[in-house]
Amino acid sequence: MKIEKGGWILIFLVGLGLVGYSLNKYGVLDFGKSGGKGRADAKVDPTTPLAPASSKESNEVRVRVNIWVGCVGGLVANGGLDTVPGSIYHDKGLKVTFKIIDDWTEGASALATNNVDVMLTTADVWAKDFGQFQDKGVNARAVYMVDWSRGADGVIGKQGINSIEDLAGKTIAFAPYTPSHFLLWNGLKSSGLSTEQRNEIFNKAVHTKDGIEPATLFAQQKVDAAVAWDPDMSDAVTKRAGSRKIYDTRIANRLIADILVVSDRFAADNPQTLIKFIQGWLEGVKFIQSEPSRAHTLIGTIKDFNIPTDLAKTMLEGVKLSDYADNQSFFGAQGADSDYANIFKMSQEMYRELRLIKHSSDAESSVDRRYLAALSGKFSSTPSEAPITYKEPAKGAVPIATQRRSIYFEPNSSKMGLDSRAVVDEIGEFMRAYENTVVDIDGNTDSTGARELNMGLSKQRAETVKGYLIDKYHFPPERMRTVGNGPDKPVDSNATPEGREKNRRTDIKVYPNPAAKS
Repeated sequence: MKIEKGGWILIFLVGLGLVGYSLNKYGVLDFGKSGGKGRADAKVDPTTPLAPASSKESNEVRVRVNIWVGCVGGLVANGGLDTVPGSIYHDKGLKVTFKIIDDWTEGASALATNNVDVMLTTADVWAKDFGQFQDKGVNARAVYMVDWSRGADGVIGKQGINSIEDLAGKTIAFAPYTPSHFLLWNGLKSSGLSTEQRNEIFNKAVHTKDGIEPATLFAQQKVDAAVAWDPDMSDAVTKRAGSRKIYDTRIANRLIADILVVSDRFAADNPQTLIKFIQGWLEGVKFIQSEPSRAHTLIGTIKDFNIPTDLAKTMLEGVKLSDYADNQSFFGAQGADSDYANIFKMSQEMYRELRLIKHSSDAESSVDRRYLAALSGKFSSTPSEAPITYKEPAKGAVPIATQRRSIYFEPNSSKMGLDSRAVVDEIGEFMRAYENTVVDIDGNTDSTGARELNMGLSKQRAETVKGYLIDKYHFPPERMRTVGNGPDKPVDSNATPEGREKNRRTDIKVYPNPAAKS
């Protein structure tokens, strides 16, 4: 078939249009609201001073959120999903649009393709997205901590499941690649379960789209355990006789944190707008704290957000909305050992294990503190939470997890080997995230040598581990108890070298802090 000259022109134009569409869709070019400004590979330098306000700054901010109560600081500041006249954001000259995108992958895609400028996510999911963004040449950074989950997420089990180790061989429902996944993976990894047992749990698991469905499946007795959200989680436990929470984010109170991530594309041209946006969010949090009833009512009136007034009040009891001091503590100083870095490191380990990211990234490269620093002096830097107090567990209390760790010491000495510090550091990272726990450190030996000597040596070695955790992580001494069992509690036969090696161990028993609020 012969194609006339006009036909070739038409084919060329169609092809050109398809190329342009693809470039726009994947963020290489932006034919949307920015008029072509801001490439996907735009990159900011968080170590340089922020640029002053300029005429090219936009007053519009598009924000991805999911239907989650943690984002209400921004919604209250806006008066709804779109900026309402007289609201905090309106008075700052901003036009903010909140876009509800419940799917986590679609939320990240929206940021990468310039359909939103700011993304609400969690620090653990962000570790995955950041790694994938880096491979695609998309640049974005965490700039603000929204909240801590404080009881809103948890793992529940049927009667007879009293610890994490009791999950072995059971069927558990959870939403993959979400904070629920990370909460489960982290708890299993921090337990005494073997790699094979953990893999079996994940292979048998029932996957769901969100944290609501697992609670329903659990209440219907279709699964043995579930990772769920409140209020559905607590409701499911009530409906299934004998069931209980195994652990939640009141115990793992520094593990699940919502954050805001900003694309470098937007940040490069709009630094002063971002400062106003974060300032307004913080003012929204202050309003909620000072006028809770009014805030709950406002949340209940937001069309399409679908969190009624009473439910908003209930759900907010399971989170700690972050203030300025919380943000300073969470992100820490540049290069510091922060909660953000701790979560980022642990979650990257999970996503590398799942082969969803190819390499580990430095947490420092994924954060930009300049916008918070610009607000110094405008908000209190004094922590709003009192330090945690610790009480000893009741006699006979069952630990939620028991880790058996091989921590090597020099022969007949309580001096810890250099290679074992990495093992104790893993314990420290866990204890930091599970701040509301009390830990027993039990030293054990094999049966070689005099029992009396082994009893004293095992106690001294447990004290060495405790001392290391105090010195490096500044955990209060009263949070940790030490015991020297000597050879009295073997886990294998002392008749073989392999058995004796297993018996020369340190047991880490983890209990919920009895002083924590229920």
